[in-house]
Amino acid sequence: MKKILVLLACAAALSGCAPKSNIVQPDSTEGTVAGEPDFDVKDDVEIDWQQASTDAEDMFEDTDEYPYSVDFHFLLEPEKKEIMLVWVVKDDFPSSELAEYADTLIKGFNDMIATQDFSIERSSDTSYGGLWKRYGLSFGIAPESTQDDESTWLISASYPAGTEFVLPSAGEIQKAMDRAESGESSEDTASAESTDAAGETQGASEAAAQ
Repeated sequence: MKKILVLLACAAALSGCAPKSNIVQPDSTEGTVAGEPDFDVKDDVEIDWQQASTDAEDMFEDTDEYPYSVDFHFLLEPEKKEIMLVWVVKDDFPSSELAEYADTLIKGFNDMIATQDFSIERSSDTSYGGLWKRYGLSFGIAPESTQDDESTWLISASYPAGTEFVLPSAGEIQKAMDRAESGESSEDTASAESTDAAGETQGASEAAAQ
């Protein structure tokens, strides 16, 4: 199984975001209780991307939760502030699941990062989350046997940071796939008819020559 690709500039060690605790002095009558996590929003939080990649693997490769899952790939370009997410699924992945998997991929990754940086807006029914206001996103859902050929991916898209985007619904995806299959069938039929016609013409010419 291929492991996640994480590019970290200069191999810098990024600090984690474990909640800090303020210890109250014995004579203090107010303040934070000893050992209580500090959930105040910080503006200078550094995301631990290595931890994020591990958490993402655990999430998206959970076949109990996602039975069609095979593998997950994560690519970070920190200088460009761009993230790429690729979810590899079984070849018999049904098109009816595509919209849900794509939605889960984008929102799930956002919400996982939001557990490190509380200033990042979590996803909702109307939002894919605040991470994509800061980072550009490229994503795809790829069949296992042809995952290296992007032209075969079931769905893929790229959005610059801050772009307001909406993924196609399950109905829209199904219609697009039906049109694509119909187009292929029409092309195959036209090709077969053309071949038959050519054969008939050649046969007629040979008969006339005799």
